[in-house]
Amino acid sequence: MSLASSMAKPFRTTVCREAWYYLIVLAVVAGAAMFREINLLLVLAGMITGPLWLSWHAVGANLRGLRVSRRMPQGVSAGDLLVVHLELANSRRRGSWAVVVEEQISRVGGEPIRPRVYFPFVGAGRRAQQAYRGRLSARGQYQVGPLRLFTRFPFGLLKRTTSVGGSESLVVFPRLGRLTQAWAARHQEAFEGAPQRRQRFARVAGQFYGVRYWRNGDSRRWIHWRSSARHGQLVVRQYEQPHNEEIAVLVDLWRPKRSTETDRDNVELAVSFAATVIADLCRRGNARVTLATTAASEEITEGPTSTALMHESMRRLAVAQADDEDRLPELLESVLDRITGGGEIILISTRPVDLDDTRRFERLGQDPARAAVLRRIRVVDVSGPALGRYFQLQ
Repeated sequence: MSLASSMAKPFRTTVCREAWYYLIVLAVVAGAAMFREINLLLVLAGMITGPLWLSWHAVGANLRGLRVSRRMPQGVSAGDLLVVHLELANSRRRGSWAVVVEEQISRVGGEPIRPRVYFPFVGAGRRAQQAYRGRLSARGQYQVGPLRLFTRFPFGLLKRTTSVGGSESLVVFPRLGRLTQAWAARHQEAFEGAPQRRQRFARVAGQFYGVRYWRNGDSRRWIHWRSSARHGQLVVRQYEQPHNEEIAVLVDLWRPKRSTETDRDNVELAVSFAATVIADLCRRGNARVTLATTAASEEITEGPTSTALMHESMRRLAVAQADDEDRLPELLESVLDRITGGGEIILISTRPVDLDDTRRFERLGQDPARAAVLRRIRVVDVSGPALGRYFQLQ
């Protein structure tokens, strides 16, 4: 959570629409009193002037001595509920009435959103808390603030306004989905099929330590038939949790120059799928993850699974943008040297990718070590129907 506290800046007083109507009535009464020389109308004009004079002084004093603090999360996923808490502190000896705090949330290329919070009364030397809630549907970098305080107390004729503080940054992470059992089974088979991993299973003693009942997604090779016959239902061998599993998630964000709505949806689907895979790996732990995208192929995020790695990966995916340049060969050249022989490589692309294209990946094919790693890459094309077997967007 981030916390910001600010004092009010110089004030500005404006005349409301109701005040203009009020002034027209005052002008008619005062004009009639002067031309007709009617004392009662002069007295009435003076009485009408009184609320204007009182409003001028009241709105000026109502915002003095106020301090506003904001508490919000550092990041939130697109579509999730965003809750921002505001606290209004009054350091004066008198209370403040009917104060409205207006927030501004803006994203590059989008219309700003201006939620408002109403504080009916803040006592002298006291604090009041309110919160606003909403959902941001698009991922990316947002600017929150500055805050704006205004009041029309007591009669609504004049409006006193002041700005408070500066802007804070809010990262809206990609929308997360759900990985299916088919993806879990595919990932497990890919990991167990790595040559280095098979050797490790063979030479590490004591890795098998028991059996458990069958669950969806378990490999049939794990079934322990004698125990299954004894228990009357399928049971599988249970192994120690593998350590230092190495996984690379590569994201190819490409869209044509004249992109359609479907092309833009594919980009968001690829980002959401990659974010869900990273989040699932970080929750399970015991892995080393590498993340790279064509949006910034020179930047590579890698490290053991942790909350910090997940947040950094989500931040990178949140601001990643697609274009019509083919940066996939460049991305593979910069990443393949970092991946050991036994690591799993997942390429998530917005278009079909043929890794056997010798012209497109000529430099990779000339290096036998890179070519061997290139053949192990598992491509997931989000523009095709196969993604539905592995991923469901919530």
